[in-house]
Amino acid sequence: AASEKHPDTYVITGDFDAMWLRDSSAQVNPYLPLMRNDPKLRQLIEGVLLRQCMFVQRDPYANAHYKDTSRTSEWKQMDLTEMRPGVHERKWELDSLCYVLRLMHSYWKEVDHDLTFFRENEQTFKTTIRIILQTMKEQQRFNGSGKIEQ
Repeated sequence: AASEKHPDTYVITGDFDAMWLRDSSAQVNPYLPLMRNDPKLRQLIEGVLLRQCMFVQRDPYANAHYKDTSRTSEWKQMDLTEMRPGVHERKWELDSLCYVLRLMHSYWKEVDHDLTFFRENEQTFKTTIRIILQTMKEQQRFNGSGKIEQ
């Protein structure tokens, strides 16, 4: 449940009622410098970060998610992957995970490297980063050793 220490922000990023990882990061990124003088804006962005972590932990191969974690995507019948409830679209994109990391880093830089929010949610962030790195490693060597063959 959302609270002052654990805000929850769901950003609809298009004409579908879904939140894309990359797009939600890109939409809030320009507001980061304004957080210094606006605690409610800072809390809103913290909510985006926590929501993205929840989504990555649910399915790091999904690029778009529903707020309702029980909702089933209309793509389920056509998708050949494991479409979990709460996932709108499961088109793995490296940049989706990179944008989550980018928003974490940009937030940290903008708050003058203050780690309070990250420490208050330490397990959430550690788990999310581990999942992102694990997923990147899996995909890096998906069809072999990762070495370029000549």
